[in-house]
Amino acid sequence: MYLCHFSWVYVETRKLVIYTPHDLQRRFHASTKRYRIAAVGRQVGKSTMANMEMLMRAWENPDTHYMFISPVFSQAKEQFRRQIAAIPEEIVDKKSETELRIDLINKSSMEYVSGDNPHVLRGKTKHGILIDEYRDQNPDLWSQVIRPIISTTRGWIAVLSTPNGFDAFYDLSQTAIANPDDWELFTGPSTLNPLFTQQELEASKKVMGEAQFAQEIMAEFRDLTSGKVYVNAGIHNLKSENPLSLDGKLHPMLGIIVALDFNVGFMNWTLGQKRGNQYYWFDELCVQNTHTQEHAELLAKYLVPLNHKPGVIIIGDATGSANKTSAVGQTDYDIICKTLDRYKIPWINMTPESNPTIKDRINAVNAFLKDASGQVNMWYNQEKCPCLHKDFQRVVWRQTSNSDRIVEDQIKDPSLTHSSSGVGYAVCALSPLTYDASIPTTKIIRR
Repeated sequence: MYLCHFSWVYVETRKLVIYTPHDLQRRFHASTKRYRIAAVGRQVGKSTMANMEMLMRAWENPDTHYMFISPVFSQAKEQFRRQIAAIPEEIVDKKSETELRIDLINKSSMEYVSGDNPHVLRGKTKHGILIDEYRDQNPDLWSQVIRPIISTTRGWIAVLSTPNGFDAFYDLSQTAIANPDDWELFTGPSTLNPLFTQQELEASKKVMGEAQFAQEIMAEFRDLTSGKVYVNAGIHNLKSENPLSLDGKLHPMLGIIVALDFNVGFMNWTLGQKRGNQYYWFDELCVQNTHTQEHAELLAKYLVPLNHKPGVIIIGDATGSANKTSAVGQTDYDIICKTLDRYKIPWINMTPESNPTIKDRINAVNAFLKDASGQVNMWYNQEKCPCLHKDFQRVVWRQTSNSDRIVEDQIKDPSLTHSSSGVGYAVCALSPLTYDASIPTTKIIRR
């Protein structure tokens, strides 16, 4: 019996429509396998599906107990509140926002927890467990904690996530394929959700590179954290003249972006312009063994002859608001801004309070280099930006000591990553990529 029917059993005089599952969700609910893995695209409705599955099982099986595991506490609290909003009050015995627990009148219970510290879950006994966004969960969760929780009840486990390369979630998907007697794998793109329209699909293509789109929307397992970092960079990004200006030169009405990365060994600042959502990087100032004061002087002396009326837009590493690469006792940005003031160069500092994650920064740059629809929105002058060009061609991922491939490799060549990082900070600040904000969420309808 599907969840959308369960309240009809309880209250015969009233119809309650909580949830209308689409095809993948119906197949997921109908499965009798002990282990279910759902590798699906973003916004396909996996969290709603998990919540409704737990509610259905809890209602149809009195005196049984279930656990919904989110990556962090704030997400667990959000899922608890969503469930509270969906459940008819008539079947709720009590609810605790402190414990994130819901008890039903049939003596079943649903508990919401986070997996960021999996060892606190030891000792629990449940009849069913749902693990949401497994890609973001603690890697010790499955191997050290989850299996014993259902061992004495012969309970079931459902794991849901969007793919994230060939990680632990990929391993679970392969286990499901290899063991069809007890396991079942469900896969499907975001387009399975009727609310995810063709318009949303095309919009997503414009803000993602091909590999990221294949993973996040089409639910394909792609390794985005090995090999070359800027996989979308190519000859299509090379232009010796400014494509944002009719004469191919500096656009007189657009400010000059100064994309900064701070490092005493390699101080790389890249200069560009932005029109709409397109970027052109026309020059760079790269100096070894320097400090911010010296580099700021170099920048000012470069800008003065241009006499560029719109001035400059400063964007870079947010840690520069606290760090000091000079003995003057000021932050890096203090030094730059005071230097520009002294040369009477107008400026605005648009550096955010915190940096984007490495993954988000690189995904954003890749999307502008070439998005999933084949559109190019970023170019650079290879001759005048050799450091940026070198980054786009040579920066690769490095596997860290804890086996998470999450950083760019600087060990073999310390000159790498600085220019591309600065450009990434600027792109994330000026053109934040949001590709699912306009997708409606499932509504709770009571009749």
